[in-house]
Amino acid sequence: MSETSRSPGDSQDLLSASLIGLWISIPLSLVLFTYERAAIPIYALVPTKLYLPHFTLLALAVPHLPPFRSLSKLSQWKWYILGLALALAPNATYYAGIWTARRKDPYLGPAVLHAMVLVPLVAAISNCALSVKAVPKLTYSVMRIIASFVSYPVASFIASRLATQSWLFDVSNSQILLAFSALSVSFGISQADFSQPQAIKPTIKPAKGQKKRTSSSALLSLSPIWKKLIVLGCFNLFFFLSFYPILHSPVLPDPLKLPLAFPKPTSDGARIQILSSVQSTTGLIVVGEAMTPPKKDLEAYEKAGTIHSVRYLRAAHSLLGGVWFGPRAMTLTENDKPLRDSIGVVLGDSIYGTFVLQEAARLVNSTHKAPENALIIGLGTGIAATAFHRHNLNVSIVEIDPAVYSAARKFFGLPDVGPDNVFLEDARGWASRKHAEYRTDNQSALYDIVVHDCFSGGGVPQQLFSVEFLEDLRSVMQPEGVLALNFAGYVISESSRLILRTLERVFGGQCKAFFDSMTSLTEEQLRDDFINIVFFCSLSPEPLTFRPAYLHDLLGSPLRRHMLGTLHSREINLTLLRNGDEQDKADGLPDVITDANNPLGKMQEQRAHHHWELMREVLPDVIWETF
Repeated sequence: MSETSRSPGDSQDLLSASLIGLWISIPLSLVLFTYERAAIPIYALVPTKLYLPHFTLLALAVPHLPPFRSLSKLSQWKWYILGLALALAPNATYYAGIWTARRKDPYLGPAVLHAMVLVPLVAAISNCALSVKAVPKLTYSVMRIIASFVSYPVASFIASRLATQSWLFDVSNSQILLAFSALSVSFGISQADFSQPQAIKPTIKPAKGQKKRTSSSALLSLSPIWKKLIVLGCFNLFFFLSFYPILHSPVLPDPLKLPLAFPKPTSDGARIQILSSVQSTTGLIVVGEAMTPPKKDLEAYEKAGTIHSVRYLRAAHSLLGGVWFGPRAMTLTENDKPLRDSIGVVLGDSIYGTFVLQEAARLVNSTHKAPENALIIGLGTGIAATAFHRHNLNVSIVEIDPAVYSAARKFFGLPDVGPDNVFLEDARGWASRKHAEYRTDNQSALYDIVVHDCFSGGGVPQQLFSVEFLEDLRSVMQPEGVLALNFAGYVISESSRLILRTLERVFGGQCKAFFDSMTSLTEEQLRDDFINIVFFCSLSPEPLTFRPAYLHDLLGSPLRRHMLGTLHSREINLTLLRNGDEQDKADGLPDVITDANNPLGKMQEQRAHHHWELMREVLPDVIWETF
């Protein structure tokens, strides 16, 4: 026999191990999909996924470890154990998540959550794939372990694909997990032995005329298959009518049909109302507000610093923006017309100054053409888009998430810019397509202003900062068009320098940068504080300059008066950034960001945990726990 030959037994072992890996990957993908969807609104994407592979692989290995393999008596209960773990998962994920998150540790918190919820779930799944009988061959045992580990990348890929399926947006995590739990217990019942041992025949004959007694009831005399069907029916009826509402996660239904107010103040003193909650392309999109307290309590709220009269838009654990309303919606004069939402609620200024800072693109006076067309990439609450529209610019919007666009229209006063000007798709594909269209038809309308603001979950989509994307973007801009690119991070950092070098490569060095803080910043703060930086770049050969903001530029907004009126004091000395170029080169960083060499995503991941901590400081816990 040659060394390459394989016995039928080896082939059968390999097939059996492969089937084990395939079996594990299917339920594991559902668990990973629902678990990530439940944990990310609490911990954001990067902190949630940092240790996720480690704990998943550990859980897959648990049933193979000697201490657990020796518990053979539990093997007959494995389907019931899995069903119990799945049934407890919706509540366990939420309550364990908020309990650990209140400790304000984005490293330890997710790790504890994984250990408490994910490990028991995954270990129970892996255990169900194993045979009750001992494994006689070492090679087969090793193959089973390898198959279990290989199931993780397969399941992870399936879970990532499930997250993009729009038909699952309306299916809650509780519905998936509890249905899976009922299925697991039902399968355990179907595997149970319902046959009864044959009754011992009596040795004494009954007296003459005496009726013969039966040794079992009518139910016990049924065949095993009928017994199983009756037990299965009773279990499922009892489970879904009695236990399902109790085991359902306390998170709000998505999509939320009607606004839901919590009348009692939270432990933080805030009164919360959720206006909308829906799963969508970029995760859970929530519109909520800290409600205005009764007039008699307003002064007490102000003294205590309790959040109120603010409406916010969040995507998972990232704050996309917000506006003031009620007593905090102010205008410069009584004659100024305030912005209103779709039902007439008066809205005030943005809670973030960076969106107003982006409007300074209108103030550029080193170009020879007044702006007519503006493009917004990354909508958020639509502050800049609304302002440009109010200044009579023709506005186009590129936004990847339809739910974000709907929220901006309904709750944040975004006007209708026309169906031909709204593109609900990925900006990378849109820009590439527009570039190709312009090459074949150079009569297409070009943009005087482009606002690039793509940030969510503690990081940026790195593919939207490469030379290739920015060149596509440049191709749809007027020869003297202005780009306003927002970047959230540290001013004096590797990532900021890398973005600046990339912008200057594409736009010929005509760039300036400004920060959005309400007060001036020291060089130390520029290095250590997480802030928004808006880069302005132009293709114009003239040095980039800005005119002063006049009264009509302010749209009756106190925030615009402050941000645009102090624009020049916000300018960042780009020499502070360029001083680190040589060190970046010595560290092996690329000169510019390209599709082939793009370290921006990794750089942002390193800062994502700090962003999570910052978000927990900006808004109280109740905001992040109510979704």
